[in-house]
Amino acid sequence: MNSIRLKKWYPWMVVGLLWVVALLNYMDRQMLSTMRDAMAIDIADLESKVMFGKVMAAFMWIYGFMSPISGIVADRVNRKWLIVISLGVWSTVTLLMGYATTYNEVYWLRALMGVSEALYIPAALSLIADYFTGKQLSLAIGIHMTGLYMGQAVGGFGAFVAEQLSWQSTFHWFGIIGIVYAFILVVFLYEKRTETVGPKIEEKQPLAVILKKNMMAIKSSLGMLMTNIAFWTIIFFFASCSVPG
Repeated sequence: MNSIRLKKWYPWMVVGLLWVVALLNYMDRQMLSTMRDAMAIDIADLESKVMFGKVMAAFMWIYGFMSPISGIVADRVNRKWLIVISLGVWSTVTLLMGYATTYNEVYWLRALMGVSEALYIPAALSLIADYFTGKQLSLAIGIHMTGLYMGQAVGGFGAFVAEQLSWQSTFHWFGIIGIVYAFILVVFLYEKRTETVGPKIEEKQPLAVILKKNMMAIKSSLGMLMTNIAFWTIIFFFASCSVPG
């Protein structure tokens, strides 16, 4: 199977594989909002707009907080396994949502989904960037992004599926689909590094020195980010759209 990576078409296969993950990422997060009415029949607290808003906010606050941390993690670990584990965790959360019977269970599962889903985007875009250069990179990322919005659209049909089956079964089946797909990624998705990250093994530096260097690198990266006006402009734009809700 390792010979697959040598094929010229394999980078586009990576985009295709990650396109499905992107679809599942946005679909699973969107389903809760579309199935609120059906869930409120069994979980009365979800009828309250305030209580439901707290559930939705828990995901977004944690997702927002985890996003830069996820980028730091993706720079330092195997991105294939980060993507596989991220998909597996949020798909398991989706599966467990179908077993939720109380508001607190829904709340904490939604919060856990915020952590696991935030790990995906930085790792996916970084992996795509290693397989493509120049104009092809823009096209590859553009194709991958369509998966996010397709997932958002498909997630909008959650209420229809819940009406045909039940909201519990809807969560169960979509969770199972994600878990199965995680195993497909284990077989067909490969990591690719363009450069070695961190000290070489042969240097045999003390663990304390390695940790100190990594902390300095993280501090430097966060410092550059926090002093970037464009970063705060983007934060303000996306945050301001959500404030009225």
